[in-house]
Amino acid sequence: MSFIEVESWEIKPGHQHDHDEIIRKWFSFVGKNHDKLFPEWKSAKYFRQLDSSGNPTGRYIMNFEFHSLGGHDSYKERRKNWDGPYEEYKSVDPYEHFIIESVTVEYWEPLEQDLWLSF
Repeated sequence: MSFIEVESWEIKPGHQHDHDEIIRKWFSFVGKNHDKLFPEWKSAKYFRQLDSSGNPTGRYIMNFEFHSLGGHDSYKERRKNWDGPYEEYKSVDPYEHFIIESVTVEYWEPLEQDLWLSF
């Protein structure tokens, strides 16, 4: 069963352009290195939060879907020191553009997937 990690953040003032650029580089890096560095990942999706009128709130999220909780834990343990092959990954880490105090991390477990609907 999948395991979901949702990270949310706000961007430091004056960092919007650099943030947007590093997010593109991040996706490119992950896409090119998925099999080698991120085999436990099922997907990675990026969103901007809007209010009920469709206006941006200033918050962003990244939704990481792992194949399992065990895969999530294995990946985090392997990457924890940013060494070896993850040293290059650190170069596309977007955190320098985040307001660190605004960062939240939540974990979600999909339920009743046999009832889900796709149209």
